Amino acid sequence: MKLRIFLFIGLAAAAFAKGRQLSNLSITAALLSTDPSGTITDIQSDGLGSYFDGVDGDTTFLTTNGYNGIVWGDWQFGTINSTTRTFSVSFANPIPVGSGGTAVPNAPFVTRLVVGHIEDKCTMISYNMISMIAGQKFPCPAVVHFFNTNGDEFRIYFAPNWTQPPTPETAFVQVTCNAVASDGCNDWYIDPIPSGNPVPGSAIGRLVGPPVYGRGKNATDGNQGDYYFRFHYHLTRP
Repeated sequence: MKLRIFLFIGLAAAAFAKGRQLSNLSITAALLSTDPSGTITDIQSDGLGSYFDGVDGDTTFLTTNGYNGIVWGDWQFGTINSTTRTFSVSFANPIPVGSGGTAVPNAPFVTRLVVGHIEDKCTMISYNMISMIAGQKFPCPAVVHFFNTNGDEFRIYFAPNWTQPPTPETAFVQVTCNAVASDGCNDWYIDPIPSGNPVPGSAIGRLVGPPVYGRGKNATDGNQGDYYFRFHYHLTRP
């Protein structure tokens, strides 16, 4: 099985060398409403089922445009161009400053359907989703990007070591390969890392959004506080 996966990746590299443009790989995405323990998730679908690449204006794919020259190593998902699909975000579990939060929690809502974008950035630390073997797990930076109903733009970072300004209190997500085909992994889960977080089964994410302004003692970097998030994404090809 490893030989077939390495052959597939080698063929992809050869295609680039010969000038053939590779396409993104379409992914079916289910943002599940409960995690493996049966607990309700904080980031989940709009209740209308799975998302399909190119259907209803949704995008969900493994991108050719990864870091470190890696192709099909990162997942990108979005409803920004859709007129019918959204996803739900909840800030029901804020972390007070006295309990490790880096700013007073100031979410724009508690729970709301939003249009936005989700992606992991596994290739930034040289991990590759397509080349995983069944049962393999690894940590990845991730970001959830969404718009409030008034047009304000927000991001939730799960990335302790690459954002600017840094978000060291946050936690990576965990990508798990469930099954492989002859051309690479074709079934994944994305979850909080199950251990090492103060609340088992959840990940710490920092909310960043307006107001963001200026320099000096009155400046703000947009830190709207830290929150615990549960999520359970199931990705399959196609």
